[in-house]
Amino acid sequence: MAEKEIPILEVKGLKTYFTTKKGTSKPVDGIDFVLNKGETLGIVGESGCGKSMTSLSILRLIPSPSGKIAGGSILFKGKDLVKLPESEMRKVRGNDISMIFQEPMTSLNPVIPVGEQIAEAIRLHQNLGKKAAWEKSVEMLRLVGIPSPEKRAKQEPFQLSGGMRQRVMIAMALACSPEILIADEPTTALDVTIQAQILEIIKNLQKQLGMGVIMITHDLGVVAETCDQVVVMYAGNIVEHTSSKELFANPKHPYTQGLLASLPNITEDVEELRTIEGTIPSPYNLPKGCRFSSRCPHSKDICSERNPELFEVSDETKVRCWIYSDNWNNQSKREEGCLNEKHS
Repeated sequence: MAEKEIPILEVKGLKTYFTTKKGTSKPVDGIDFVLNKGETLGIVGESGCGKSMTSLSILRLIPSPSGKIAGGSILFKGKDLVKLPESEMRKVRGNDISMIFQEPMTSLNPVIPVGEQIAEAIRLHQNLGKKAAWEKSVEMLRLVGIPSPEKRAKQEPFQLSGGMRQRVMIAMALACSPEILIADEPTTALDVTIQAQILEIIKNLQKQLGMGVIMITHDLGVVAETCDQVVVMYAGNIVEHTSSKELFANPKHPYTQGLLASLPNITEDVEELRTIEGTIPSPYNLPKGCRFSSRCPHSKDICSERNPELFEVSDETKVRCWIYSDNWNNQSKREEGCLNEKHS
């Protein structure tokens, strides 16, 4: 019997906390997931749920000195990145694990030609000479669909359109053929046509390189288009972990159901958009019980008293909700008994 392949990335109990004058913020508070080679994992949720901080934690790019990884492990091919010295971690970033950041204009140096910025990463990790690194950077621009790459490589970021800058970011992230690509909102602020092109580039390059991809987004359309597995985050917790197919066919957590219900229906002439009432809790003042309980239409007493664990409801789905536990059924029976006593 063949040995089971070790996941390319395994995140266990990850906690990232910030200590400030306001108190302790917990944007990532006990996260678990696995990424396999060639697979795309989506991390979704509304702004402030901890998606981007999860990705920055994997690369150990947490803003310091207030932020730190307070617990858990990040296993890259069995090696715990949390325990690596910074000198070793620098060799991992951009070489083994690369990231496409959310906003190219804040990630690219505004006064250095984009080709030189890509070449610098290649020289750093692949020990190529200046000429060879430049030639590879031009080739990478060609690979991501930038026309006249020799000309564009000599231009500075402000001379390129938003779509081209995003392609430059992809070229830079993939220049060293990483084993994992983290894409943090890679299509934000791009029009629909450019968005489709960017996603197609990532998918094609993933097939060529056999990369694992972590797609961080609030756009469920991107999830449907690109992801195999999906993690739904809310207030620093994972509330649902399932396959992309199951997420859209049979969402389990009330928050996931609310996200899908809020999508516009293009078949209706006039439609009132549905929303999830309330707001996400402050990471400085998280509730004692379920973090979604104040916004949940099904909330019971137990929901405000204790935060549920991730319950395994099928082979491919885990849900953090008391509905899927024996406690829920027992409380429902107690409430039904109390109601009958009142009416008797």
